[in-house]
Amino acid sequence: MEVPPARPESDLRALDEAERLVRQARLAQQRGQRQAAVELYRKAAQTAPSSASVLAASGEGLLDHRMVQEAKDLLQRAKELAPDDPNVERQYARAVLAAAEGVWSLPTSQAGLDYASAKSATLLSMLVPGLGQLVAGRTTKGVTMLAGWVACLAWALLIPKGLSGLVAILFGSLGSEVNLLVLLPLAGVFAFWLAAIYDMNAEAKRARPSRPDRPKPPVDLPYE
Repeated sequence: MEVPPARPESDLRALDEAERLVRQARLAQQRGQRQAAVELYRKAAQTAPSSASVLAASGEGLLDHRMVQEAKDLLQRAKELAPDDPNVERQYARAVLAAAEGVWSLPTSQAGLDYASAKSATLLSMLVPGLGQLVAGRTTKGVTMLAGWVACLAWALLIPKGLSGLVAILFGSLGSEVNLLVLLPLAGVFAFWLAAIYDMNAEAKRARPSRPDRPKPPVDLPYE
């Protein structure tokens, strides 16, 4: 039975340091310190670039922070180093799926989409469906929602006696003729508007900083 060669001491020190950085990153993530967590994950990957476990942990952490392309690159390297590791394969599949859905990261100067940015993007989507997703970097979803909303709106405007008939009735002309076919594109307009708001609101909830659980102070101890 062949004994694997001993790893150089420098590599072992680098691996220990990288694992320590991963632990610190997870702690920062639990505390809601997104920027610190992302930087620690990046530093861990740079410290031990030949460790599949460190690359996988760093990629998983970055993926949780919506840094999809960066996470995918790290997980792909981890997969090349450990092709038979089921955890690496699972996390890499998550990153590939997220990239295919268009959940791309914001510029690297930001640690994903924070709570305030997500709430601002929600307000933009209330004004124009898909605009919040585009600003947040979710290009595919943003383009799809915006294009669908514009197409439905254009369809409603092109229907003869559609919107004009509804507007006339709203302003008191109850005898005006209305083409009820206009209700179909108007339903689409409302559906895309509602879907865009719901999507960004869900993103804001995911980005909300988590509050650490603190033990309740004792209240039933005898007074001394």
